[in-house]
Amino acid sequence: MHTLKLSLVCAALAASGLYTDAARAESYDAPINIATLACPAGSSGFNNARFVIFPFFGGTPANWRLTIWCNAGGSGRRGHFEPGSGGVGSTWPYAGGAFGVGWPASPGYGNQYQLLDIDGDGDLDVFQLSETAANTWSVFYSRTQ
Repeated sequence: MHTLKLSLVCAALAASGLYTDAARAESYDAPINIATLACPAGSSGFNNARFVIFPFFGGTPANWRLTIWCNAGGSGRRGHFEPGSGGVGSTWPYAGGAFGVGWPASPGYGNQYQLLDIDGDGDLDVFQLSETAANTWSVFYSRTQ
């Protein structure tokens, strides 16, 4: 008898929509290219570039910084980007970089994806590194809806 009552209560809860959020799939805005770094020959192909996005306190005001690090025959090139006046959802201007910085990149750098709540709305947004042309690497940003 208790099993029947429990089943009826669970069915009523499911019908009332209390469990619908748990079954909801995440949806994302279309990806936006926020940064592109042209690298020297030899940096094409999977695992020849890495990236990281992190809080940067070296400027006023504090901001986010994106660094793309690509392999160039073991030499390495790094490019830094920071959100401009358009915010995190538009192209980030180039903020300097260096060539001949070595390879491989530091272990904190990812080679495909990074999840981060960059817009402060409580959900994880997706950043993806892709080779958009030979020896050219771009990071795309998709905001969680």
